[in-house]
Order: sequence, then C-alpha cells, then structure tokens
Amino acid sequence: MKRPRRSSGVKERGRAPKERRSFTLSPESISLLRDLCAARQGSRRRSVSSVLDDLLRALDKQRRREAVERAITSFYDGLPVQTDAEEKEWGEFSLAQFLDGPG
Repeated sequence: MKRPRRSSGVKERGRAPKERRSFTLSPESISLLRDLCAARQGSRRRSVSSVLDDLLRALDKQRRREAVERAITSFYDGLPVQTDAEEKEWGEFSLAQFLDGPG
C-alpha cells in the first residue's frame, strides 16, 4: 500500500503547502515542459512541476488582468455621451499640458 506523502507543514513564501497530483499529458506538452525547465536560467535547476506551477500562475494573472480590463472598458462604454465628451476634453487638455512641458 502506498503511503501518502506528508508535507512539512511549512508554508513556502507565504503560500499554502503544495499538494501532490497526477496528470496525464500529451508527449508534446511533456516535451514543452522539459524544454522550459532546461531553459530556466539561474544557479539552481527548476523542476518540471515548478515550471508547470509558474505557467498556471502566469495564466491566472493574465486572466485576472483581462477581467479588470473588461470591467474598465465596460465602465467607460456605459458612460453617457455627455460624460464621454467631457472626458475627451479633459484628456486633450492634459495631453496639451504635457506636450507643452514646464513653462
């Protein structure tokens, strides 16, 4: 019988302990992970698991950034036409001040 792997209980850089999982990936995905692992620069080599973890974190960060961008776009798209015109005028004024430079 296989014994479950125990975690030391120590948090890594403020994160919860890692959880062991098993996944089945295509040969192309495995090859990509190995290539990314080999390409890592620095004094210590990174594991394939850490490369995959970094990829997933980057994807999550990108998804959250895109959600914020969609919310901002939705906000500005929902402004009344008059407000939109005022914002445009303020933007043009600010740009003119910036391009004129200090007096």
